[in-house]
Amino acid sequence: MKRFTPAAILLILAALLTLPLSGTVEAAANPITPTTAPSNVAVSSGAPPATYLQTIKTLQENKYGENEIKSFVYQVFSLFDRHAELNQLLLLFAEDLTMVVPEGKIMSHQEFEKWYKDIGLRYQSNAHQIERLEVQIPAKGDYRVDLTVHWQAQGVDGKYTSQRLRQQWKIVDGGGYWPRIVSYIVEPAR
Repeated sequence: MKRFTPAAILLILAALLTLPLSGTVEAAANPITPTTAPSNVAVSSGAPPATYLQTIKTLQENKYGENEIKSFVYQVFSLFDRHAELNQLLLLFAEDLTMVVPEGKIMSHQEFEKWYKDIGLRYQSNAHQIERLEVQIPAKGDYRVDLTVHWQAQGVDGKYTSQRLRQQWKIVDGGGYWPRIVSYIVEPAR
């Protein structure tokens, strides 16, 4: 068996690195063959559109952008779906909240706690599927959400319930990572 010196090994490796990759090597690296050619859509030069400029201005002037608020909405529903601990939810709702739900009006964390406990006693499971989600940011730190959600639940008695609901939220900057809900209005969807 012939032995190579370290210098010879380095020369061989350097030579291999300068060789062009063949089609078989590329195919082995990516076994999925492209089905379409790369896009050749031209990007227009010049000034960006007004909608883009408004989006950037909104991001610069606010703690949260539209996508962060949408993410927040999904996070809230995820916590409801998992029957999260009350303290996790209270962090997301302002203490002076106004909440109108089919069960009544909620005006404080204490009333929210009672409502949430009652819901937990009535339903063994539930799920929220967002069908429509719109976010507006009309002023600095003022976020408005208008959504339609399909709520499904199974009661502790085994009875299945399903409703399409329209919800309107008013959200403000919070002290921590997430914003806070100050108004949460639920009504039947049309």
